[in-house]
Amino acid sequence: MYIQLISIHGLIRGKDVEMGRDADTGGQVRYVLELAQTLSQLKGVDQVDLFTRRIRDKRVSSDYAEPIEELAANCRLVRLPCGGGRYLRKERLWPHLDEFVDELVSFTRGEGRTPSVVHGHYADAGYVAREVASTFDVPFIFTGHSLGHPKLDYLLQEGWSREQANQELTIEQRIDVEQDCLSAADLVVVSTKHERDEQYAKYHKEDDLRFEVIPPGTDLDRFFPYYDYDVPGVEHDERYKQARMRMTRDLGRFHFNQEKPLILALCRPDRRKNIGALIDVYGQSKELQAIANLAVFAGIRQDIESMPDNEQRVLTDMLLAMDRYDLYGKMAIPKNHSSEFDVPELYRIAASSRGIFANTAFIELFGLTAIEASATGLPFVATENGGPQDIVENCRSGRIVDVNDREALTSAMLELLTESDKWDEASSNGINLVRKHYTWNTHCTRYLECVKEIALQPAKVSSPAYAPAPGRRIAQLDSLLLTDIDNTLLGDDEALEQLKEVLKANRHRMGFGVASGRSPELIAEVLSQHGIDDLDVFIASVGSEIYYSADQKADKGYAAKLRSKWHPDRIQQALEPLDFVTLQTGPYTQREFKISYDLAEEADAEESLRAIRAALAAKKAPHTLIFSHGSFIDILPHTASKGKAVRYLAGKWNIPLERIATAGDSGNDRDMLQGATSGIVVGNYSQELESLRKSRGTRVYFAHGQYAAGILEGLAHYGLVEKSARAIA
Repeated sequence: MYIQLISIHGLIRGKDVEMGRDADTGGQVRYVLELAQTLSQLKGVDQVDLFTRRIRDKRVSSDYAEPIEELAANCRLVRLPCGGGRYLRKERLWPHLDEFVDELVSFTRGEGRTPSVVHGHYADAGYVAREVASTFDVPFIFTGHSLGHPKLDYLLQEGWSREQANQELTIEQRIDVEQDCLSAADLVVVSTKHERDEQYAKYHKEDDLRFEVIPPGTDLDRFFPYYDYDVPGVEHDERYKQARMRMTRDLGRFHFNQEKPLILALCRPDRRKNIGALIDVYGQSKELQAIANLAVFAGIRQDIESMPDNEQRVLTDMLLAMDRYDLYGKMAIPKNHSSEFDVPELYRIAASSRGIFANTAFIELFGLTAIEASATGLPFVATENGGPQDIVENCRSGRIVDVNDREALTSAMLELLTESDKWDEASSNGINLVRKHYTWNTHCTRYLECVKEIALQPAKVSSPAYAPAPGRRIAQLDSLLLTDIDNTLLGDDEALEQLKEVLKANRHRMGFGVASGRSPELIAEVLSQHGIDDLDVFIASVGSEIYYSADQKADKGYAAKLRSKWHPDRIQQALEPLDFVTLQTGPYTQREFKISYDLAEEADAEESLRAIRAALAAKKAPHTLIFSHGSFIDILPHTASKGKAVRYLAGKWNIPLERIATAGDSGNDRDMLQGATSGIVVGNYSQELESLRKSRGTRVYFAHGQYAAGILEGLAHYGLVEKSARAIA
């Protein structure tokens, strides 16, 4: 198997993971890293690639700019460009996801193999995984991690308006994408029954949608029991011991009496984590203060004032509560810790003191920290709302309570802190039962069983509701013919039939497409009239649209690329005063990325084009201007044209430009004929192309044969088909 995992946002690297650095670098990062590494070690798995965003930003480590990081012998972390180099929060990535799709398709094509499955983590990666799986006609797996509907409900309860949630968090787009993912997924992996039954409750789910509850694992090499230090012959990485000393020293800066048991909390500084409830309970209980210290590790910070508003408000409230209850000498709020070594040691420090771990979040989708604490032998008290229900059922290593009931929360904490037999039982259960229920080997073994089962069924993304997957076919090609339609492909019926026979004979290795000024609707109509229905690619509207197969599956990545800096309103405003151009009004003439005009018959073409360019420059409207047949003016985004579309396809599908034959007869074919492609000018060409004979750096063959005969002659000239095909010229 070749498994592709996708997790786009946050900061991901194989070592020294910056857990808690910000809202986007949380448990999902650790989850996907450990999933990838464990999967790669199992029998039957040849390669696992984890794809994330490549970041080039001086504000973060240069590690995140490395294109490929080896995680294990057959496991890679692959970083692809998406949305520029700056580190962006996940809500700002939506406009750039089609770019990520294209980069991933191109990478996969370059690898020379098709993935067995594509698995997206969170809504953004779900979108990408769905598109890539559809491209290659393979199963699509989705893991939401957290979902938009429950978050929107929470925000509305907190006083947000729907408009504010959309503006700040693009929440409705996220919800729509999550729904689309559920419609296309062959498998949805969840961590708990609560996640399956409650978190997805507001989404429409088909009866045959498969959910699989597979609890994630825990890195037991890191989260070993607290007493292992005292076992003769057991050696541990020296860095854990250094971390223990460092964390003990940091806690000592706050606690007057370090001999007391420790109540430990570890979470991001987010209001949903409900840290205030824990501090209130501790601050209002003289008994808890008398028998235990409190330590709250709320993310990583340098300066509270420089943090985002949400984190800043949570941390400020913590400090105010600490002051309100006069918890100096009893409560610690350290600024920094590493996830790799410090976090496991914090659990072990607390367990060694016979303390407890506390998670008072309003809802906890899984409860990974409760699992980690249990693995070290540290009992927990956690919210009853969410995943901890499953953890208590499986491991019996803690207590779950209604965190809004302060009395119940206090009572549960006091029970474990004061009743030694119950602490011992919970500690022992955690150490033993985590190793039974929550290992990555157990998770990945079940995961692979599911993958093998869905691999036997047709992928949903290739069902009748979805267009056929172009990638499965294009990945097999070593060459491609892209031709203009009018007066190039069409014009000689006998030659066209011979070309169709040659393309059919070479279909196993050569793709076939058209590049036309027509809209896709008109392309389909004219090709149908001539019995041409076996196309792989449509470049339509003078290079401003790309579609695949007869079903015209749009290339969303190309559209996203063109949308940048495209200002159609400015263009029309700029040209409206010019009396020598008229906006075309026929059906399909105006498109999202094409504005078309007719040039007046009496107008001087050269002078008119100069005036048009000057008007557009004055309006600061980047563009590509295509002039053809002496009277047609098409204005496209500056990143669009037939030639740019050809080069985009070459890059996306990793087909060398010299293996792409482009054929045309007029000025609007010029830029796809120029450059490194195998350009073919048919014998009946317009004089607009005569200058290409002397163009440097251009491979253009001027055929003697006209129309389709000229295309065949050119293909033979470049060696893309057998030389005998030239005979029809």
